[in-house]
Amino acid sequence: MKEALRFLGALLLGLLLVGGTVGLGLFLLLQGEEALARELTRVAREKLALLLFVGGLFALVLAALLHPLFLGYLAATRALGQEAEVLLANPAHRLPLRGPFELQALAGLINRLAAEKEALEEQVAARVAEAKALLERERETLAALIGHLPQGVVLANARGQVLLYNAPARQLLGEGLGAGKSLFGLLERGLLVHALALPEERFLVQGRGGLLSLQVVPLPDEGGFLVLLEAAKEEGGMDEATLHRLKDKLAGLKALVEALEGEASPSLKPLLRVARATAEELSALVLGLTPPPKAAEVLAGDLLTLLAQALEREAGLSPGMALSEEARELLVRADTYALARGLAATLREEEEVFLQGGRTGGLLRLTLAFPHPAPAPHPSLQEAVERAGGSLWREGHHLHLLLPAREAPSLPVQEGPPPRAEVFDLSLLQVPEALEEAPLEGLLYTAFDLETTGLDPEKDAIIALGGVHLLGRRVLHQEVFEALVDPGRPIPEASTQVHGLTWEMLKGKPRLEEVLPAFRAFLEDTVLLAHNGAFDMAFLRRAGVDQPPLVDTLLLAHLLFPDLKDHRLETLAERFGVPVLGRHTALGDALMTAEVFARMLPLLRERGYRTLGEVLAACARLPLARLKY
Repeated sequence: MKEALRFLGALLLGLLLVGGTVGLGLFLLLQGEEALARELTRVAREKLALLLFVGGLFALVLAALLHPLFLGYLAATRALGQEAEVLLANPAHRLPLRGPFELQALAGLINRLAAEKEALEEQVAARVAEAKALLERERETLAALIGHLPQGVVLANARGQVLLYNAPARQLLGEGLGAGKSLFGLLERGLLVHALALPEERFLVQGRGGLLSLQVVPLPDEGGFLVLLEAAKEEGGMDEATLHRLKDKLAGLKALVEALEGEASPSLKPLLRVARATAEELSALVLGLTPPPKAAEVLAGDLLTLLAQALEREAGLSPGMALSEEARELLVRADTYALARGLAATLREEEEVFLQGGRTGGLLRLTLAFPHPAPAPHPSLQEAVERAGGSLWREGHHLHLLLPAREAPSLPVQEGPPPRAEVFDLSLLQVPEALEEAPLEGLLYTAFDLETTGLDPEKDAIIALGGVHLLGRRVLHQEVFEALVDPGRPIPEASTQVHGLTWEMLKGKPRLEEVLPAFRAFLEDTVLLAHNGAFDMAFLRRAGVDQPPLVDTLLLAHLLFPDLKDHRLETLAERFGVPVLGRHTALGDALMTAEVFARMLPLLRERGYRTLGEVLAACARLPLARLKY
């Protein structure tokens, strides 16, 4: 429409110029020739209809002759601009020399500039590669070290997004673990925050296959943290309660033997002496036994701070605190996280409380003072205290807790600042507040593709799923998903000719309902990316997977190259210099889609599309976006 209006404007301007020139010429020729001027005026009036017809015919013939030339010139100019944009993503691309002579000359000049730019970029890349050689070797060493550790290792930024992990961590936490994903979806946020305050301690947490032992180490300079994971080992031996009961029974046995020695007959005294010696020997053995550790040791001052932070975080309560001087150096043995959660559950409805810590013999006495009668302790608090070997009770406006403790050993004074471990230098990910305003190059995507038995989502079935994660412009080749599915039915020959899969090849493979949970975990916390994604999403929605939004490279191709006649995936791949490998396999097409999208991002930025919301809104205005499957 715009081209037609531009042409009409140019044609009208041309006709005005021609008409004005003819009129000016006649005016100059008829100067002094009044009789001739009157005669021409009379003839023009008599032949007005004929003159208008001839003028209109002239305008139509002129328009018919110039219209193809005009639009062709505009199309060639626009195509040259679109071809030139590809150079931003693929410096090796060259503009075709076609169209008018001046546009060919311009294309040749652009190609020369592109060649010079490519040569300069290669020089800069070579110098940067040399400068980064040592850093790359250190990264490889770190990756190899982490990869060979038997423990699971996860490095996350301050917002909990995963930056680095090893294979054992993925085995312990499952398919939901991935670079750029949130760790808070796999591990309880409160536990991680609590464990950060006690980096020397380990905590038990429920994992995918059982209990895990977890330790969290903060990285102050980087603003992130390191999580160490391993399967919790089952401790042998008796528990603490059984040990206490055994000690009590042995003490009673010794007292009974001593009482009988004074009243027994002489014939029984040798037997009682043997019983007394046996009881003393058993008592000595029992005293040497210790229960398996179920709780960490923390300084009393640190414990009060942890409890206050947990109450503020989980119950919205800011308690007052006081700790007596003699209790400051006590090491308290307790499961601090269970104790904090139980205390928060007990005080959830309270508005005011005061924590008072003191020492009672070898115990820490923690007193909670209320302005009203003390509430009943929550069962989780009762359990946490009893597991630590302590006790609690209510007394008027107070709730008392007694926890086992011991004197903290004195530590030698360290001279100079503490040593700093070298921390791997990673740029931390920025998490946007709203997905719509998120920058395109700061998001985690899942490029995916499906292979099916046919083209009808209502009748046909999924037989292969493939996916790969894409972080901004970086394709994470180590994070891929691939699965073949038994459709439970024959596959039409026409479909087999496309993807090469037959029912005989798929018999015995998992059914779709067995594969979908792992695929959902792989898609979680990512933006979906596909080529002609409306087709794939129709099949996924029928299977119960619907996770908008979807970025479609087919729509992006129409947005970036509206005059390109072929928008197929392999055509775009060749245009951007992406190798066409594994075409019409689920994982192969997903990898190709990811690489093409990575090269589209600079072009989108140049067009002014910088956020996900802007791109989706622009794609929604395309006629192709209204296509339904």
